Amino acid sequence: MVANATAADSRGGLLEPSTLALVAIECVLVVGSLSFGVFPLLVDGLVRLAHYDVQSAGLSVTAEMLGQSVGAAGALLIVRRVGSRQVVMAALAFIIIGNGLTVGVYSFFRWLLVLRAVAGIGCGLTVVCIGLLATTKQADRNFAIFNTANLVGCALLAAAVPLLFRMLGVGGVFAIIAAATALCLWMIPLIPESYRERTLHRENASSAAIPFAVRMLTCTMTVAYFTSLIMFWSYAGDVGAGHHMGVASVSSAVALASLVGGLGGSVTAILVVKRMPRMFIIVVTAIGGAASTYAAIYVLNPVAFSIVLTGFMFFWLLMYPIQMGLFAQVDTSGRLAMLAWFVQLIACAIGPAVGGFVLRVSSYSVLALVCALGYLLFICATFMLVRVAKRNANAATAGLTYDHQLRDTPFARADDIGMSVRPAEHPRVAPARTPEG
Repeated sequence: MVANATAADSRGGLLEPSTLALVAIECVLVVGSLSFGVFPLLVDGLVRLAHYDVQSAGLSVTAEMLGQSVGAAGALLIVRRVGSRQVVMAALAFIIIGNGLTVGVYSFFRWLLVLRAVAGIGCGLTVVCIGLLATTKQADRNFAIFNTANLVGCALLAAAVPLLFRMLGVGGVFAIIAAATALCLWMIPLIPESYRERTLHRENASSAAIPFAVRMLTCTMTVAYFTSLIMFWSYAGDVGAGHHMGVASVSSAVALASLVGGLGGSVTAILVVKRMPRMFIIVVTAIGGAASTYAAIYVLNPVAFSIVLTGFMFFWLLMYPIQMGLFAQVDTSGRLAMLAWFVQLIACAIGPAVGGFVLRVSSYSVLALVCALGYLLFICATFMLVRVAKRNANAATAGLTYDHQLRDTPFARADDIGMSVRPAEHPRVAPARTPEG
């Protein structure tokens, strides 16, 4: 374990990384998310400047998200063997190579797909940092901080896109991403290695696995939510063009949405998670996401589109830390959060392809309907996950096999996920720890 990260909490195996270690983790996650944050502008730029059709431009997003899925799967397989820091080194290398080479070949469709997949692998490998955040003592807060930092970074890049397009073409965006990633190389020594050490210790102490029902419900709610989300987000730039907005106007709308809506959602998440039931927040934000998707398509002018896009980002970034906090509560080892991130990447790869198909055979109205159905499925799966998690927590207190404890954090409460646990009566099993409110 490196000196800049303290030992895992002896009571629950929770990390207490130093401020510098948290900054390094957050920076790696941010550079791995930059391209995702400007997907609408990249798709719009490939259509306007590189003369791709909308479906082909969307496939470049799909290629990158498939690469991220492969990278995340690889990280899940190797992180326990090689440690977090080595995986982060590989992640940064793939991101730099993939984006750096894309600068010169983005006009060649096949090479564009290949190199976006390479960059995506690097972004997917950063899932180890999601695992590190999920095992910290204040996971909700740390995920919200990541959201805030990510929003600022993506907003700055989005604001610079028109200038980059004029000076360097679409390749200018990829050059900036590669340069920003290169700046993170000096942070590698700050990444904690404690994930491997803690995981090995916990695996020796207990062979308990995450229940199948919990894993399946986590996958279902993640696929439903992020497929619906990315189906609209990938083509938001094209929606703006349909409202007679130029590249500069669309870029300004995305930057405004990220800074105002996204930042507002992240800050709101920190404020409300300890005051309101988690399930209530999830339902409200899902309904808000579906409503803003419909509104963005049917508004009559660019100003209204910008306002609606800001609302869309607000609900998105309010939902994310709440959702990841739920996974961190259900499983404090961080494995469930990493699984959710991995499945999220698959969903983000599916979304642009599904959205492109819908737009080819139908219209944006049908796209909005498909998104609404996805949000509905997400709410249903979340309700079921809460019920199953409650049952498993009660079973743990009775001395059954599922022994994952709830997170002990001032940002969580027992009724956040409907859990109310009693001290264990079985002499061989430690009691499940209820989050303090």
